[in-house]
Amino acid sequence: MSGMTDSNGKGHKMNVSSKIMRELETFNDEKLKRWRVEAAERCHASLGPFPALCFSGGIDSQAMLHCFAEADLEAHVIIFTFKDDLNKHDVDHAKAYCHTFDIPYREIEFDIVSFLTRDNLAMSEKYGGLSPQFNTHYRFVEILTHMGYTGVCFGGNAPDRHQGDYGKNLGINEFNWVNCHDKFQIAVQGSFLSFSPELALALAVSTPIIGNDLPENADGVAWEEYQKLRHAKYEQKIIGYKRIGFDIMRQDTKYTGFEKVKDLFEEKTGDGWAFERQFRQPLGRIEGANNDRNKYKIDMKPEHQVFLDSIYFKHFPSRP
Repeated sequence: MSGMTDSNGKGHKMNVSSKIMRELETFNDEKLKRWRVEAAERCHASLGPFPALCFSGGIDSQAMLHCFAEADLEAHVIIFTFKDDLNKHDVDHAKAYCHTFDIPYREIEFDIVSFLTRDNLAMSEKYGGLSPQFNTHYRFVEILTHMGYTGVCFGGNAPDRHQGDYGKNLGINEFNWVNCHDKFQIAVQGSFLSFSPELALALAVSTPIIGNDLPENADGVAWEEYQKLRHAKYEQKIIGYKRIGFDIMRQDTKYTGFEKVKDLFEEKTGDGWAFERQFRQPLGRIEGANNDRNKYKIDMKPEHQVFLDSIYFKHFPSRP
């Protein structure tokens, strides 16, 4: 596990039991429901008596809410609304999902521009992350801690199959939750969808190959091309999520919750990458910052790789 705790991506191993591998060989509605419920129960048990679920409205956090509701577990659903409606598209969709499935929620207003301009850098120095989005989530944890919650959970993402490997989408920012966990005063699950191995691997073998990597930075990449790549990945994820039984209310495309924030700074500067240049790239220049670009793919035995691939190809026989 050294590659995970050292944040260099090297030597990271995920042990997958033979029992789980055999369970994955055949899917049915009953088995998938059991995995969804068990994932929620395991996570809920780790969050203490007063847990909060941070709900963005995207399909990852929709899947999280689906599991908790299906397991009939108590937790407060929290929707953070950015001041000046800067994440209105996500908030409106989150509320629509809750209304559709009769899920109560609580709104908390957050001044995202003030946070980014004043506290983003300090959050990286405190928690070691290199992402303004993740830094925002860390501040959400602090706010919910002060409100008395005993645990916080985010939707996160599953270890998808990407260019022949499983879990390649889990990078330094996702695994930074491990390193900064002890700095929080309460239990935090940063990625519900990769928390339970059965559910995570079921998603991995049920989702079409994602395709090209999203770029790490702005250099040499047109903003429009980046958006096309994000949308293609979103379409593929929806297929996988529906395959394993999630009730998904799709949006027009993949949103991060920061689109209007990025638009604001683009309008001010005329640069579509202004947000990245002002609030992400400087984090990598902090003294001692971990700038590795190793991928935290799952390192499994060759026979396990072949086995998972055989399940994948049953779903997508026409794909290479």
